[in-house]
Amino acid sequence: MNQPTSPLENTDPATLWSAVLSKLASKVNPQVVDTWFRPIVCAGWDETSLSLNVPNDIFRIALSDNYGNLLRQTAAEIIGAATDLHIAVPTAEPEPAASPGSLPVVQAAALQQSAPGCRWLIEQLWTDQAVGFLGAPPKHYKTWMAMEMAVSVASGAPCLGSFPVPSPGPVLLYAAEDSASEVRRRLEALTRHRRVELGRLALWVITADSLHLDRPEDREKLEATVIRYQPRLLVLDPLVRLHQLDENASGPMAALLGFFRSLQRKTGAAIALVHHTRKNPAAAGYSLRGSSDFYAWTDSFLHLQRRRGQLTLTAEHRSAPSFGPVALELAHQDDTHAHLELVADTTPATVAPGSDPPDNLNSRILDLLSTSPQTLPVAQLRSRLRIRNQRLVEALRQLCSQGKIQRVDNGYAIKPAP
Repeated sequence: MNQPTSPLENTDPATLWSAVLSKLASKVNPQVVDTWFRPIVCAGWDETSLSLNVPNDIFRIALSDNYGNLLRQTAAEIIGAATDLHIAVPTAEPEPAASPGSLPVVQAAALQQSAPGCRWLIEQLWTDQAVGFLGAPPKHYKTWMAMEMAVSVASGAPCLGSFPVPSPGPVLLYAAEDSASEVRRRLEALTRHRRVELGRLALWVITADSLHLDRPEDREKLEATVIRYQPRLLVLDPLVRLHQLDENASGPMAALLGFFRSLQRKTGAAIALVHHTRKNPAAAGYSLRGSSDFYAWTDSFLHLQRRRGQLTLTAEHRSAPSFGPVALELAHQDDTHAHLELVADTTPATVAPGSDPPDNLNSRILDLLSTSPQTLPVAQLRSRLRIRNQRLVEALRQLCSQGKIQRVDNGYAIKPAP
């Protein structure tokens, strides 16, 4: 009587894999069996294929490269026919069946990773994909600062001439309190100063007469617009013109902020809301007018204020160190080149004991850059020189204007001789 081709026909996967392991044990040493074959679980089989589950993807690749042919040959001997091998990595835990109305859930290891090198949208000023506020009292150049950020992200030019934009991209802007001609005038002034052409920038302006995001239909329109244009940065100026709610009521404000957070998560856009601040706040973060939820919700917060008559900028972040204050001024070279810029340190000109006079600081910067094999960013220069950011920025501006150094990529380098 003829013997059946496969003595394990109709048996379960575990029994079949025990037979395969026994056969493998006669072909390789016990250490190989323990290391590579015992961690495997047989997920199923039929007359032409064998499905195996392994602990992780590195194990899967190494097993296929080193022992794939041996496994196929041994399985074919047990099954009695040529066998295809299917090796997979199962999920750590079986996912429960989704039920209607349940919340979306993923394993922690499946969460989206941040792209390397993209922690900042604007270095030191705004973190990547952050939601937050640009706050200041009236007449403190909030709109100028918002447009400066918009032009920098759209063009890749350093914000305020000093803060790099590692990954520039499209920008969507809504300026509710300015006419279309005024928006264009300011943007043209900023792009002329940065020596970029406004017409070449992916800088889009929403021209709706009104936008009330307490209305579902307006929220849907804004979301559809953001999805269409895929901006790296969405600027909404100012918050008070975007709703008809009581800003001191935490419930309605929490719902509005929840919409902005949802929009950020759906699209990956950073969102900057321009907003008024209180007079004489106890702390910068609590200066925002309205609900205390504003500050708790914020990832990045830029604060413009006047200190002893000098306009200053401070940045606070949820996931990065605070920055500033640095001194700013609105420079009016003429009506077509108005722009915000960093100004020199406003402390007395006398040199404090232990500090460098300006000429010595410039020399130290030149020495560092001339001996460095690569460009050095502002943060690294500041760390090595152990000086305040304002003094460093002013020294770098002087050296650039003198033609001794130049900005290259995300840092500074000695300018080559012509």
